Amino acid sequence: MSILAAASLAGNYEAGPAIVAGLIGGIAFLLVVYIGLGVGMTRMNFLHMLGSMVAPKSSRSTAYAIGFVIHMMMSAAFGLVHAGLLTAIGVSSVASAAAWDLLIGAVHGVAVLIVLPVMLSMAHPLVRSGDLDRPGVALMGYGSMTPAGSLMAHVAFGLVTGSIYAASVL
Repeated sequence: MSILAAASLAGNYEAGPAIVAGLIGGIAFLLVVYIGLGVGMTRMNFLHMLGSMVAPKSSRSTAYAIGFVIHMMMSAAFGLVHAGLLTAIGVSSVASAAAWDLLIGAVHGVAVLIVLPVMLSMAHPLVRSGDLDRPGVALMGYGSMTPAGSLMAHVAFGLVTGSIYAASVL
C-alpha cells in the first residue's frame, strides 16, 4: 500500500467529525448570508424565512430560533453527505478536500437556486398569503444579488466543511 493510499479518506468515513464539520460550515454559511443582508446585497432574512415556514404565527424571535435549529440540523446532515462524497472520491489532502467540497457546495447552491423558489412559493404560508415577498426566479425577488450571495454561502459551507472534515480525519 502506498503512502498516498494510506493517507486517503477512502474507506475512512467518520460520522462524528462530519457532523462537527457540517455545524461549523453552517455557521460559515450564516456569516456570508448575514453579511449580505447587512450590506444590502439581499432582502432575504434566511433564519426568519426558515423558521416562519414551520411556525408562521410565531414571534420574530421564536421564528429566528426555530430557523437556527432547523438550519443547524440541516448543516449537520449535509456535513454527513459532504463527508460521504469526499470519502467516495478518495481525497488525500485537506487542499483536495477543500477544492472538491467547494465544487460540491457550488453544485448544491445552484440546486437550491432552482428548487427553493418553487418550494417557498408552494409551501411557505407567509409567501402564499402575501405577508412575505415572493422569491422569484433564482430568489431574485429578494434582490438581484441574492443568487450570488446564496451561491457564495453554499460555497463557503463546502469549503469550510470539507477542510475541517479532512483535517480531522486525515
